Amino acid sequence: VPKWTYVTDLFASPREADTVFATLNNWQRGDYQPYVVKSTDRGRTWTNITGDLPDKHDTWSIVQDHVNSDLLFVGTEFALFASVDGGRHWVALRGGMPPIQIRDIAVQRREIDLVLATFGRGFYILDDYSALREISVQTLNDDARLFGLRDAYLFNPVTLSPAGSAGQGPLSGLWSAAKPPFGAVFTYHVKQTPPDDVKLAISIADDTGRQIRRLEIDKAAGLRRVAWNLRGEAQATSQGGGRGGADGGQGGFVGRGGQP
Repeated sequence: VPKWTYVTDLFASPREADTVFATLNNWQRGDYQPYVVKSTDRGRTWTNITGDLPDKHDTWSIVQDHVNSDLLFVGTEFALFASVDGGRHWVALRGGMPPIQIRDIAVQRREIDLVLATFGRGFYILDDYSALREISVQTLNDDARLFGLRDAYLFNPVTLSPAGSAGQGPLSGLWSAAKPPFGAVFTYHVKQTPPDDVKLAISIADDTGRQIRRLEIDKAAGLRRVAWNLRGEAQATSQGGGRGGADGGQGGFVGRGGQP
C-alpha cells in the first residue's frame, strides 16, 4: 500500500479476536486502485486480500460475516463486492443497484440482511444473504443446488395502509421501493441451462412427505431466487363455488425447505 494512503474503514472480526480488516483509498493522489488488507495479530502485520478487485474501484468499506469467516463484503466507488474464499476472488453483487459509492455496510443479524449506505444518501438492503455462506466450488459444480432459507412468516396484509394514505408514500412526496416478496423465498443455482424439453421445479412437502405445491422455476444457468406465496395447489371446487386455491383463500402453509 503506498505511503500516506487514507484508511477508509476498519472492521474487527466477530469470529476471531485477533483479526481485523481494513480498506484504504488513495484517490487524492490520482491512485484509484482498490486496497483491502487483513491482520491476524491485532494490526502488527498485514496481508493484502485485494485479490482480483477491478481497477478504479477504490475501496470504502468492509464487513465479515459472523457465521462464515471466508464470507466478506467490500464497498467500492461503484459497487458492492462479495468474496466467499476470504478475499482471493471477488464478485460484484448488482441486484438492480446503480453504480454508486458504498460508504458503509452493516449486517442485520436477526434477518441475515446486508445493509448499505451510499454517498448519495441512498439506502439499500440485500434481503437474506445466507445462501452466500454455502457457496463454494463444490456447490457451484452441482447440476442444481437449492440453498437453505430463513423461516417464512404467514400474515394477513389487508389491514396495512395503501401507498399514499395517512401522509405516507408518494402523497407526501416520499419515495419508497417495492416491498420484498411475500412468503418463502428460495435461492437456487443451476450449473448449465437444461435442454428445451426439460423442466426445473421445486417440490414443497409437509412433514409427512405429502406434496403441498410444485413450482416450475426459471431453468437458466446462474444463481436465482423464486418466492412461494405459501399457498397449496389449486383445488377444483364443487358447484356453488368454494374457498382456497393457489392464489386465493385464507389458508396457507409455512415452508421451511424444499427439494429440487
